Amino acid sequence: MNRLGVRLGTAAAVLLVCGGGPFALTFPQRSAFLARQEPRACGLVARSSPFGEVTSCIDLGRRTPPLPAAGHVFLLLETSSGPAVVRVDYSGTDDATFRATAVEVPTWESPGISHETGERLKTGTEGRGGLKTQPWTVHPA
Repeated sequence: MNRLGVRLGTAAAVLLVCGGGPFALTFPQRSAFLARQEPRACGLVARSSPFGEVTSCIDLGRRTPPLPAAGHVFLLLETSSGPAVVRVDYSGTDDATFRATAVEVPTWESPGISHETGERLKTGTEGRGGLKTQPWTVHPA
């Protein structure tokens, strides 16, 4: 039984190093890229918003997932057709060739939404006929 435990421990360590290595090597680069792009997200979405004119945009935060995607930035938009929460999905980490798409998300998926704002968003979403779950391109590669 002792040999089995050692072998299982060794196998687990190998899997951790092989599986976690690529993540650990790319995470800092993806996180730095997202930190540079986050302040620009409002401008990207405002130029191509399917909700009409964007009158206000608040950055709600960002996430760098463990998967190959560069990351996500969450925005609270006030638009001519009502409020919306948008997630901007980035792929690629080169500042010149990255791609960004946006999609409206439910309030529970976004960080930092108060109950009062959530109710306003729910009313705005219902007024538009539901969430716009079809992504749109905000920055081509």
